[in-house]
Amino acid sequence: SIISEANYTVTSKSNVALYYGQGADQQDLLNFCQQSSVDIIPLAFIDRFPAQGNGWPGTNFGNQCWGGSYVYSGPGNDSALNQLQSECPQLVADIPICQSVYGKKIVLSLGGGDGGYQLTGATDGEAFADFLWGAFGPQTQDWLDQSLPRPFDGPNNSSVEVDGFDFDIEIQSLDKQAGYIAMIQRLRSYFPRAHKEYIITGAPQCVVPDANMGSMIAATQFDIIWVQYYNTPQCSARNWATANPNYLSTGIEEPNGFSYNQWTNFLVGTASANAELFIGLPGAPSSTNLSTDNYLNITEMSGLVKAYYCQSNFGGVMIWEATAAEDNTGPNGTYYQAVKEVLLGYNAD
Repeated sequence: SIISEANYTVTSKSNVALYYGQGADQQDLLNFCQQSSVDIIPLAFIDRFPAQGNGWPGTNFGNQCWGGSYVYSGPGNDSALNQLQSECPQLVADIPICQSVYGKKIVLSLGGGDGGYQLTGATDGEAFADFLWGAFGPQTQDWLDQSLPRPFDGPNNSSVEVDGFDFDIEIQSLDKQAGYIAMIQRLRSYFPRAHKEYIITGAPQCVVPDANMGSMIAATQFDIIWVQYYNTPQCSARNWATANPNYLSTGIEEPNGFSYNQWTNFLVGTASANAELFIGLPGAPSSTNLSTDNYLNITEMSGLVKAYYCQSNFGGVMIWEATAAEDNTGPNGTYYQAVKEVLLGYNAD
């Protein structure tokens, strides 16, 4: 069944994570949830944090939301800063179907490469965690009684909650990541109250340690780290593929700066020591802001996955992003279908 084929499990080494929310003219979320090749979908992004809004964060999910936003009820309201979208009807309808019918993990991604987001200290981070848990975690009557936002809830206050929170922090922290550390610790303190498993995931750059996320990954528990192997040339997947054109036939590897093993070593002894590592790849030549050279074709991707699949902490592949990967088709279907096929092939070996 579709559910059994694509239901994220910690022990699997064949998981595919597919970012959604920023694609050009993207199809509805449900289209991707119906694909047995996809297991985890980070929704991108919360790209404004409360201090840069009116006290509430801002969201941007591309064409999935209309013009409406929640109006901040606190002091100093500036209507231009009300960017927490309130009219995302298709997301509202699709998320619970993705979860209950198709077994997908839907995580809410914070940050991104653009946007004004910043935390200033532990208290700021804890307050943001409280808001995220109230707005996107399990519904509580106390939250409803205060008329606070629940952006994904359905008609008649039917509860819709995400499955975790993803950190794609690409802007330098001004507080040495203290706000993020406190925020993740606070979120984790809420997880035992939930009726299901929640996860924390992260998308650092490939340089070790990552300047914007290294401290929080070391100090707090991440369940999955899907490293972006496409934004930083010196440690990129492209470097690996260029140095290993015949890996599938020879099995002889020249890492050429590719930093999977450095990430593994970095995690030893940290709070994220047991995190799964995913290899993050662009879903098409057009997926990144850098040159199209960052993209790995199916043969190159297959070689790279084969080289690291047997690592004990390997968990799968992350793809940026859904629409680019959907439109990138070949003999093996879409790019994300080809990735899944490669992963399952090595799993069967």
